[in-house]
Amino acid sequence: MSSRIIKLPDELANCIAAGEVVERPASVVRELTDNSIDACAGNITIEIKGSGKRYIRVTDDGIGMTRDDAVLCFERHATSKIKTIKDLNAITTLGFRGEALPSIAAVSNVRLSTCNEGESVGTEIEVNNGAVKSVKDAPPVKGTSVEVKDLFLNIPARLKFLKSDTTESSHIIEIVNQHALSHPMIKFRMEKGGGRLLDTFSTNDRLNRIASIFGNEIVSNLMPVEEKYSSNLKLSVRGYISKIGADTGSRGMQYIFVNSRYIRDRVISHAVYEAYRTMLQRDRHPLYFLFLDIDPKMIDVNVHPTKIEVRFVQQSEIHNFIRDAIRDSMRRSQKTEDRSQKSEFAEWTRITDADSYKDKVREATERYISNQESGKILDFGFRGTHPVNGSSDFKSEIRNQKSEIRLSPEMESDLSRFKPIGQIFNSFIILQGVDNVIFIDQHTAHERILYERFLNKMRDSRIEVQTMLLPVNIELSSKESLVLQSNLDNFKKLGFDIESFGENSFVIRSIPSILSGDDCKQAVKDILDKLVSEQKGTSFDEVINKMILVMACRGAVKAGQILSIEEMSSMIKELMNTVRPFTCPHGRPIALTIEKGQILKGFLRK
Repeated sequence: MSSRIIKLPDELANCIAAGEVVERPASVVRELTDNSIDACAGNITIEIKGSGKRYIRVTDDGIGMTRDDAVLCFERHATSKIKTIKDLNAITTLGFRGEALPSIAAVSNVRLSTCNEGESVGTEIEVNNGAVKSVKDAPPVKGTSVEVKDLFLNIPARLKFLKSDTTESSHIIEIVNQHALSHPMIKFRMEKGGGRLLDTFSTNDRLNRIASIFGNEIVSNLMPVEEKYSSNLKLSVRGYISKIGADTGSRGMQYIFVNSRYIRDRVISHAVYEAYRTMLQRDRHPLYFLFLDIDPKMIDVNVHPTKIEVRFVQQSEIHNFIRDAIRDSMRRSQKTEDRSQKSEFAEWTRITDADSYKDKVREATERYISNQESGKILDFGFRGTHPVNGSSDFKSEIRNQKSEIRLSPEMESDLSRFKPIGQIFNSFIILQGVDNVIFIDQHTAHERILYERFLNKMRDSRIEVQTMLLPVNIELSSKESLVLQSNLDNFKKLGFDIESFGENSFVIRSIPSILSGDDCKQAVKDILDKLVSEQKGTSFDEVINKMILVMACRGAVKAGQILSIEEMSSMIKELMNTVRPFTCPHGRPIALTIEKGQILKGFLRK
């Protein structure tokens, strides 16, 4: 009987192995850039075409390779970075398995050009789908250049599952950003189709590198985590975290580096959130750039094919160490801020003219009384409102909220029979009926009103637009810039007039009226956050819907905002004219009710 088990041919085995290492074009860029950094490069250039599926080239000025090494590097598990098991227990390089080039070459056409430092002749090697086609002399250009063409052409199934060009390009940008942040002394340049996406200068200041990637506005919202060392853990940490109140709606700007290697780690991430506990609004996230240096013997980096996960020997101790380091930095920053605010207040009281101040108070009081007498109330149509201790909700998946408190069909049919009697916590409108009380979440109710109204106006091509008195300049990261460029038409359909204004800079000339009075730069950034973090949906309707969700959320009145009885009545009336008045666009309930009998029972009166 013939054996059912066979040894797979090398070509098939290499393709299977490559599937673990090369998931998408960004994987190629990560592996090649790792090699460039390990080769002591001072300049690294990444070029892509067709989001990397068609063409990738990574060029460096590192130490290069001899001809023998260049040929050998395409053999699986051939590496210069480890030689014994002992070396595996203390890895100090980004690469070490000897899998990158053979894996890439197995699923693409590769051309490698290299010259060993000090030699007069270089080497060029071509490999097509794992087979070496040629080895020849090349000009003695310092460093190494690797061209990768037609990725996954021999594996149509893998090619079919790649995302849109914008999504794949943004993954590549993210990989380059990670390397650029962890190695600020290296100059990184990235080009896509001839256009420049990133161009950094060499610096020993990590804050300068963060600014060159994400912009000065992000840097202004960061505070330092001063270096802290633990001799017991053989660990030091330093970096930057967002100031209190400078959080964001996505996790897109959270970076952890261990020994200059980008990692994802739930333990460290949890430590950061623990430090911010009670300081973050719901569904808001801190920004952080943390750089950890630890004895290589205290971690294991050989746990994941992509090498972005590590294991720590003293996991819980490291969690507490990181949390405490961040808390200490917060306390120091708060003391400095308090001193600054006291100084500013003292200066303000010294120069303020008392009579002038009284006049301003009198004018404001008269204006308020006049508005009350004329019956002016808050416009619930398209005027943006500034938050008072507000929170924005950008969740894409809302957990089903179970409650014993539900609206009866009679109540759902008409809330006009219920009388607004006030607010609780300046966040929930109280409606009183004959035998029950209804609580309305003012933010989600107004969000539903604006969401449906904007959808209707867009459907009827009646978007109301406000032209800026002065154009507003907005500075973005490379990834945000790429997403904005690919969605400019969608922004225009929603009433935004945005133009490119140089590398990663744009000018906002008009905005939809729903955002009038809002911070238009932050509104655009919040929409981009949503698009960047949820790039799975690429259809026009999905993109537009995400953008409208964010605008409705930003334009709606906020939790903590005081409303008059007239404003409450106006909101309830508009809410009942919507298609789905009892569910916000994110899926959360808008109204809850308590029966009079429940209240009486609670007071033992029934």
